[in-house]
Amino acid sequence: MNPRILIAEDDEFNQLVLRDMLMLIVPGAEIHVVEDGRAAYERLRAERWDLLLTDIDMPEMDGTELLAAARRDLGLEVPIVAVTAFAVVGDRERLLMHGFDDYVAKPIDLDRIAEVAGRYLTPAAAEV
Repeated sequence: MNPRILIAEDDEFNQLVLRDMLMLIVPGAEIHVVEDGRAAYERLRAERWDLLLTDIDMPEMDGTELLAAARRDLGLEVPIVAVTAFAVVGDRERLLMHGFDDYVAKPIDLDRIAEVAGRYLTPAAAEV
């Protein structure tokens, strides 16, 4: 079964970059993009996902609020990875302490996305 990846990102350029990188890294993956945390929450509630990549600073519901709601309200164990421009010393640790499974800094790097996909998706599905 092909992995299902949900991207929550409000910036159209970053949506395209993430989607295109994941299409290259994980051929056959079902990749869906939403523009805010509220829409991501609704998709998480309604469907099964193998990985969520979420921006931190979004309208409606930010990435940290989305993480808390997904874990608390939905009881989801899906890996949730923060994708953020907040990349100063201590941000990674702060996000991991909030409960994110991993962290990707912007600008988005293909090798880093491949590393994350390889870590959280089945090995056969995440080959580069």
